Amino acid sequence: MANTMARAYDELNIAIENAGDNIKKIVGAHEKDFLSAFEQKMFTVQKDMAALKEKASAQRHRAKIDSRVILLEKERDWFRDEALKLDKMCKDHKMVLTKLKTTFENVQEDKEYLHE
Repeated sequence: MANTMARAYDELNIAIENAGDNIKKIVGAHEKDFLSAFEQKMFTVQKDMAALKEKASAQRHRAKIDSRVILLEKERDWFRDEALKLDKMCKDHKMVLTKLKTTFENVQEDKEYLHE
């Protein structure tokens, strides 16, 4: 019985020593898996951040272009309004000029008639 107790005691000590090694192997494997998963997640996060930065940059660029388009449209509308005003003034002046020519021709005819 002492012999079996000694053998059981030795087996227990060996199991305890092996348990420490087994725990180190398991923890090492879990650590390796964790680091691998962490690196993969960080890679995904970096890729997503780069995509979001690119999207934000594109949106800022688009907003800048849109504001420029709005400004140019306002300028176009102002120039169109000014052109319409000038066209109306030109037509008015042509009408006045036509009336003055007619009046001048009538005066010229009256002058010629009076000189005869």
